Amino acid sequence: MIDYDRRALVEAYIAVQPETRQEPYGSNTAFATAMLAHRKRVLDGLQRLFGVVLEREATPQNQRALFFMFNRVIASYLKVSAPGDGMVDATAIYQQLEQNGLERTALISGLTRIRECNEQVREHHLEVLDVLVGVFLGDRADATFTSADLAALGVDDSAGPKTADYDMWEDY
Repeated sequence: MIDYDRRALVEAYIAVQPETRQEPYGSNTAFATAMLAHRKRVLDGLQRLFGVVLEREATPQNQRALFFMFNRVIASYLKVSAPGDGMVDATAIYQQLEQNGLERTALISGLTRIRECNEQVREHHLEVLDVLVGVFLGDRADATFTSADLAALGVDDSAGPKTADYDMWEDY
């Protein structure tokens, strides 16, 4: 059973954005499409439970500038990256470092610090988004819901696609 607070609502919203980084689904677009559909169902259910629709047109006029900022923070969050993001294998890089007489530890250390800083930056983004969603939710800002609440709406948060049901590397 999963508990959902407003931070979970924010994370669900981020998960359905077109700019969200591709997950390691290989080249299987059917799986990616099924996962996106599942995530949208969960987001829609959470929006119903919280009594909010995170869309510009549904935002009250006196909160439109805040919704604009919300989307800017989402866009910024999605742009946070590190030089090694998306790399599956760094063997060639390490080999060339060694061929040029360098140890890989300095590179790894620097990349690790970048990733750690990025995680802190992402956390700060989520804190700002949490504040903004708190405004949108008003008196429901401290509400929490569970998987059972979603199920009562017909949304099974555990019904996402299973990688075992797909050929994850069909194009390789």
